[in-house]
Amino acid sequence: MYATFLVWFSFFGVEDSAASVTAPSFISECPTSGARPEFRVAIIGAGPSGTSAAYYLAKAQEKLEEARKYGLGTCKNTSFPERLYVTVYERSDRVGGRAWSVHPLDDPSIAPVESGASIFAKMNTQMRQATQAMDLKAVPRESMPRSDYGLWNGRDFVIDKFDGTKWDQLKMYWRYGNSPQTFLNLYVLVRLTFSATKAASSFTQLYNPSFLHKRTRHSTESESGYPWSNVSDIIHRLGLQHTTSQSARDLLLHNKVSDTFVDEMVNALTRAIYAQSVSTIHAVAAMVAAGAPDAFSIRGGNEQLFQRLLEKSGAYVRFGVQGEVTGLMKMSASIDPAKPGHTEWWVGTKDGHGEVYNAVILATPWHDAGITLLNTHHTVPSYKFQHLHVTIVVTSSSKLNVKYFAGAMPLTSMPHTILTTTAPDGTEPEFLSMSYLRQLNHATYKGKTWNKLFVVKILSQKELEDDTLARLFGPSSVLWTTQKTWSAYPELPPTDKFGRFEIDDNLWNINALERWISTMETSLLASKNVVALLLQKWLGAAFILGQACKWEPNVVREATAWAGWGCQNT
Repeated sequence: MYATFLVWFSFFGVEDSAASVTAPSFISECPTSGARPEFRVAIIGAGPSGTSAAYYLAKAQEKLEEARKYGLGTCKNTSFPERLYVTVYERSDRVGGRAWSVHPLDDPSIAPVESGASIFAKMNTQMRQATQAMDLKAVPRESMPRSDYGLWNGRDFVIDKFDGTKWDQLKMYWRYGNSPQTFLNLYVLVRLTFSATKAASSFTQLYNPSFLHKRTRHSTESESGYPWSNVSDIIHRLGLQHTTSQSARDLLLHNKVSDTFVDEMVNALTRAIYAQSVSTIHAVAAMVAAGAPDAFSIRGGNEQLFQRLLEKSGAYVRFGVQGEVTGLMKMSASIDPAKPGHTEWWVGTKDGHGEVYNAVILATPWHDAGITLLNTHHTVPSYKFQHLHVTIVVTSSSKLNVKYFAGAMPLTSMPHTILTTTAPDGTEPEFLSMSYLRQLNHATYKGKTWNKLFVVKILSQKELEDDTLARLFGPSSVLWTTQKTWSAYPELPPTDKFGRFEIDDNLWNINALERWISTMETSLLASKNVVALLLQKWLGAAFILGQACKWEPNVVREATAWAGWGCQNT
């Protein structure tokens, strides 16, 4: 395979190092590429980003067919390409990426448990509408009936049991004062309105067609800047640059949230959601973690959504060694370097196969992709990921072993869900969070039927050995376990330095946004933005933004329009 690369390398030569993708480019209203029969796009990765990109391109194909028949506004006399040809490369044998579910006891008749990307919030409109469009069912996050919470710091229970009674609320007020309400106000401020006194942008604007597409007369660019060429543009347009550039702890303390509440409760949330502490994570990510309790997953497993998006897209898919991309080489397909879309890319795989594409979309974490870039001086930014161990346990024990928490205050009953924080002396608990998810009635395993078994999910930064599980649940009480180790999330420190979505001419990186916020929702938002950039470059602003648009103010489009292109789409 590399020999083939070297032949192309010597034929086309190394690009001029002075050329840069960061140079501003003119955006045309209509297609500038002539009547090319097809555009070929390679997508590397079949997780949330890659599968949604394939689906968005399929929706663009539908609009292309309409444009070829009926024209597109003032672009009626323009030639549109006939089709978008999409190939998805996936080095594993499955679709879904970090969305992964497992069946307890390895029994397919038992509903699966999320072992990877587990939840999305109620306000995550792209995920919600995609779920609806794919005829799937969103259900509240799984927990035991009448589930209660505890907070453990490795030495003591800071909160032994909280289930929302008035007495529990009084105990919270006694410990934290008004800090919980102050934190809630900040959460609303950052995530929903951000500025109560100004018409400032917010996350909800990302689902407003008029915010995304509105432009002044005769302009080919939207007033919001959508589609955005780099992550910093999004952050600035939403007014979140200051919140992103400081730690969650600093922001909360500055806004008079008590250090006790920050170091205990908020730290427990950021550890449970991002496996990072409140003092190291930026403030926007902490607010994302705060939204986790109001969360949903897809009945039957979240990966179903991405499987269906890919299936509906009609893209050609290569799996295993046929889908494991080992190299990308930039090629000049035109003697005129000023011609839009002149660059093509050779995509080579582990089995020695190679094809040429007009564009490549990276939809996989670059740090472990194992891909070599050739014939370009540009590089894909790589950043550290937080490693996470997810352990699913089936146990006969209805509660955790009290002896494990020796030295803690006496407990009348163990909570079903335990979050953790760091003790004042620096002691780190052995796990980040633990939750009893469900009870299995009359379950059979290895020829024996049990009246009651319990499914438990544990997140930790280190692998939990069998003896640790025995101490947690009691001797001989663990029947079945499975563990999955993930490079789950990027480290999310405060910063004002973020990357571009276009790494080089026609080489796009969806995961640039993950360095800011890492969720399934933002994967879909970044995917839509990258596909919009690509299509705008090839097909013009009218295709993406629409022409002579009339909007209903503050209307979020429903599933019939969320994935499309033009005035009414988000």
